[in-house]
Amino acid sequence: MRLDGLARLLDRRLSVRQLFYLATMGSVLLGAYLVIGLFWAGSHHQHLHELHGLDKAFSVLGEIVAWPVLIIADVHLR
Repeated sequence: MRLDGLARLLDRRLSVRQLFYLATMGSVLLGAYLVIGLFWAGSHHQHLHELHGLDKAFSVLGEIVAWPVLIIADVHLR
């Protein structure tokens, strides 16, 4: 099995520096998204006292992941 063609394609298209830059920027954007989601979930926790166990955990995770939609729709996950 020869991967010379794939190696040449990757060498030509993306350098290690570019891959490092893409990974860095991706993790910065993901981190910012998660920080904003944590802030959103922390500031909209009024409904969590009604929930228990996995329902509470999934509600918090849902608010962290779906904060852009929740800002527009003004909906609380339960």
